[in-house]
Amino acid sequence: MTTPPSILQWLTLILCLCTSVMAQMDDGDEVDLSQIPVRPVGQILDAARWFSQAEKESAQGELGRLFKENDIDVYLVTSKKNPPQGAETYARKLGEAWSRAPVWCVVFHVPGEATGFHVEAGGVEMAREKIDRAVAEACTRARKENTEKDRVMAAWKECSEGLRFVHASGQRYNDRVVEVRKGMVADYVWKQKLKKIIPVAAVSALIILTALVYFVVRTTRARRFRYVFPETTWRTRFQGPHSGGGGVVVN
Repeated sequence: MTTPPSILQWLTLILCLCTSVMAQMDDGDEVDLSQIPVRPVGQILDAARWFSQAEKESAQGELGRLFKENDIDVYLVTSKKNPPQGAETYARKLGEAWSRAPVWCVVFHVPGEATGFHVEAGGVEMAREKIDRAVAEACTRARKENTEKDRVMAAWKECSEGLRFVHASGQRYNDRVVEVRKGMVADYVWKQKLKKIIPVAAVSALIILTALVYFVVRTTRARRFRYVFPETTWRTRFQGPHSGGGGVVVN
């Protein structure tokens, strides 16, 4: 006859099951750094579980406002380890895959890493050198913060501010380019219309001029040759009634 398990054995079994479930949950939350993950619901992917809930909510509110008001898509990503392809390459791939706006930026950080955070940014129809300069200056300012977390939080704020300025400058430049292009297109269309109008106008003018010359010549000739019909003289001829006419004079 078998002995039923004791309470201690039951507690040990339950503890092992809980530990296994928690380990599976941790493995499930871990992002495969060799692949590009699905874009998060917000703009924060905290795989390292480094930020508190309050910090994530505060940052997400500002990131969402920046996206809606300025068309700049900034993402804050943490991980427990560096990706095999390198932090810069990984951050760039994330930005290119996730971006929903003309300007994007990814701040990638592995907590405790000596190299600190990494920032990659890009944009549509924006000069690469301007983006790189804005990001470099923003990172320099962010690295002056005291703590590691403050430096990461300052990184996305400084980068978003610099990119917002570059994006606004680019929009003004693009507006001027569009206006110049519209003017050039209008000139081209007008020249093409002139090419079609000029022959028609020339032919019409030639016809009108020919008609005018004909009218002048005809009027002049009519004035030079004037026919005068004298009074009719009635007389009897060949025993008929009357006959008349004759003697037309031409001046």
